[in-house]
Amino acid sequence: MNGNLRGKTVSGVLWGFLEKFSLQAFGFIQGIILARLLAPSDYGLIAMTGIFTGLAYTLVDSGFSSALIQKKDKTEMDYSTTFITNVLLSFLMCVVLWACSGLIAEFYHEAILKPIIETLAVLLLATSLVTIQDVRMTARLQFKQKSIVNVVTTISSGLLAIIMAFAGFGVWSLVYPTFLTIILKFILYWRYQHWFPQLQFSIKSCKTLFGFGSKILASSILATIFENIYPIVIGRKYSAKDLGYYSRGSSYSIMPSKTITSIIETVAYPVLSELQDDREAMLAAFRRMLRTSAFIIFPIMAWLFALAKPLVIVMISSKWLPCVIFLQLLCLANMWWHVHVLNLTLLKAMGRSDLFFVLEVVKKIVAVIILIITVPLGIIFMCYGSIFSALISVCINSFYTGKLMNFGIFKQLKDMTPSFLYSACMGICGYFASTLFTSNWVQVIVGSLACVVCYFGLAYMTGSADLNYITILIMDKYQGWHKA
Repeated sequence: MNGNLRGKTVSGVLWGFLEKFSLQAFGFIQGIILARLLAPSDYGLIAMTGIFTGLAYTLVDSGFSSALIQKKDKTEMDYSTTFITNVLLSFLMCVVLWACSGLIAEFYHEAILKPIIETLAVLLLATSLVTIQDVRMTARLQFKQKSIVNVVTTISSGLLAIIMAFAGFGVWSLVYPTFLTIILKFILYWRYQHWFPQLQFSIKSCKTLFGFGSKILASSILATIFENIYPIVIGRKYSAKDLGYYSRGSSYSIMPSKTITSIIETVAYPVLSELQDDREAMLAAFRRMLRTSAFIIFPIMAWLFALAKPLVIVMISSKWLPCVIFLQLLCLANMWWHVHVLNLTLLKAMGRSDLFFVLEVVKKIVAVIILIITVPLGIIFMCYGSIFSALISVCINSFYTGKLMNFGIFKQLKDMTPSFLYSACMGICGYFASTLFTSNWVQVIVGSLACVVCYFGLAYMTGSADLNYITILIMDKYQGWHKA
């Protein structure tokens, strides 16, 4: 990896970390307030819409964003063609969602879903006006500017959601603030780029981008359907309240893993794409990303699992206690999320979107079989099924990495084993330390301190290469900022 690209990679990761850390800090506070003000059924209603809006957004993108980032010789015509395609597709999806809103409401037996879906359809159309600017920033490795945009828009819309919840808007507090996000993004993208897409369209460019993106599109459709298949089944078979408990547990369990993985992935895809002609450097970069993400994600998931009950009570009150078991079980499934994503990102960066699709099909077939088996047994057994499905998916995702890069599942697990063992010991230590007290606040504080001391103590005493790497990066960046 050349010096300039390495500098952009480190800068991107650090800016991404600062962005996600600040947003997660705010998100926890916002989530605590909203969960105390809103009912579990409000979150269940939003979860019911996930499959429909998720598919719509996936079809609007059609894999063009990934294709545009992966393409080396990007032109203004490519950006303009992608923009026009996104807007036209978003208009079509907006019409489809609006027309189907009544049927969706009838399917779940929730009349309020009709106006919610109609509003989300309009949001979809508005979002298409700013998507290409976000893609352009990623392709140009402008991570600092992108982080500022995301922080400003997320915090602003989050504050509006809290105000609306206090004012008694209920479920609409989770819908309307997105309009503010889009308006602010439009303004800030212009502030940092002074760029608008040209109103030009090239059939050749469209075919080229779709040729790569079509495989990503097919994979994304499968992923979107499966990500929402549990809410569909639970929402249909049980109640909005039950789905609310599940969605809260699921969102808290996936939040750390997805957040940190998204930081790595945002940088990983363009960086690995730049290294696609140097397989040795590409593999070295992939291994570093895999080990670093595991070193950060595993302990957070162990902490969540060990202290789930007092954390839920302290953060969102005892009315959400039924979500604790879902949170704990899904932590065991979602802790492997970064492994899934990084393996697939590597394939995309190598231009093997065909393999990307094959893997998604195989994984989804396995996952659906497991879901069918566990649905009659109840929601808890569905969560156990998620753990089993996640472990199988890790093996499937790494199959072609082993074939193409000689770095399969066993070598990947070997790289991550130290972080896994540190985290397991940390979780046990934190749990037993917390049981010495009865106050939920004290349990969280003491248990968290025990986790931190145990994890970093073990890493330091065993001379963890990952700890040393992260420390050096932070110190180098700190010295750079200090000199500046």
